[in-house]
Amino acid sequence: MNALTTLCKKLEETMAAVTFAEAGEFETARQFLKNNKNAHKRVLLGTDKPELATRTISYALHLCQRLGGSLEIFHMLRLPENETEHLMRQEKEPLAALNIALQQKGVVYQPINGPGCLADEMLRHASVRRDILCVVFDALEPDSAICRKAKENMIAKFQALHCPVVMYAGSVRA
Repeated sequence: MNALTTLCKKLEETMAAVTFAEAGEFETARQFLKNNKNAHKRVLLGTDKPELATRTISYALHLCQRLGGSLEIFHMLRLPENETEHLMRQEKEPLAALNIALQQKGVVYQPINGPGCLADEMLRHASVRRDILCVVFDALEPDSAICRKAKENMIAKFQALHCPVVMYAGSVRA
């Protein structure tokens, strides 16, 4: 790596640290200034959309690259009982193909099936984890006041853990 590339990388890391420090996330900012501190940490992408958009995955992977962590996708599905496991076992099915493609990129894919709110399920999933660096939340608009309240609760709990939450909404095309 030449000197200019090294300097640009250091500058990018410093600017990321400044951004987190300005937002009051001082511990995260300190982690950026230490080399490879985030190597074992993950960006958690949570979505309940039926299909994962390539643009959303690209955004999350770019964020992982900048933060120095890896990506874990928490995909809330609305399928009939036991359908998720069946689809993951069949190699020709879309979920299995997606899982294989993501594994080749080093991405952990967690399809979860259930009727509950994405925010509640993400909190349950991440509550015992210490390796979550940042949460990217890409969800359908909540259908009920219960889901809206769960999303607010999730954001507050992640912020209390000093874990930034990014609400991602890809560009809407008419």
